[in-house]
Amino acid sequence: MKVLRFVNSVFTSNTYLIQIGSDNGTWVIDPGDSRPIIQWLSGNDKYVKGILITHSHFDHIYGINDLYELYPQADVYASEYAREGMFSAKLNSSYYTENPFVVNIIPVNIVSENDSIYLSAKVFAKVIYTPGHNRDCLSYLIGKNLFTGDALIPGIKVQTKSKHSNKAQAIYSIRRIFEQFDDETMIWPGHENNCLLCDLRYTTDI
Repeated sequence: MKVLRFVNSVFTSNTYLIQIGSDNGTWVIDPGDSRPIIQWLSGNDKYVKGILITHSHFDHIYGINDLYELYPQADVYASEYAREGMFSAKLNSSYYTENPFVVNIIPVNIVSENDSIYLSAKVFAKVIYTPGHNRDCLSYLIGKNLFTGDALIPGIKVQTKSKHSNKAQAIYSIRRIFEQFDDETMIWPGHENNCLLCDLRYTTDI
């Protein structure tokens, strides 16, 4: 499995593109700036097989309309609360910016704790509910790679000041990650660089 990281122009959020073996279908996690993703896909003869959403804050979803327009066969996965936020500028916080954004009406597959999403032959994404930063937050475990969105960001305290955030839940979600996964788990956050979980155990401020 190969993970490609794209740093977006809005709040320097991360978009990840997942390649699995020789499969021409790729998976996108939290689509932001669509142009570099589309350019890469076109240049490498790939397409979007599916989209995983960690949470619905607009800096993690604003590229989904462009991608879905080009790849309407893509399966989109999110939590129930995240689906609500995708279609509401107020819930995804873009209402309070100069460019309110909502996702076009597209089918969204609702997933929750312990669900498994089929990605490719013998490869699945396990769904982990990690609320706190927002009530809709999911993390996705693919092999030894954990995509945490904004539930755990190396070097940055989880933001829990919005209407649907909860500090106690954020602390619980982080502690659960530390307890459930071993030191060799690679953390791919919604902002900042990836790192091994062992590098975070004694430095994460919760």
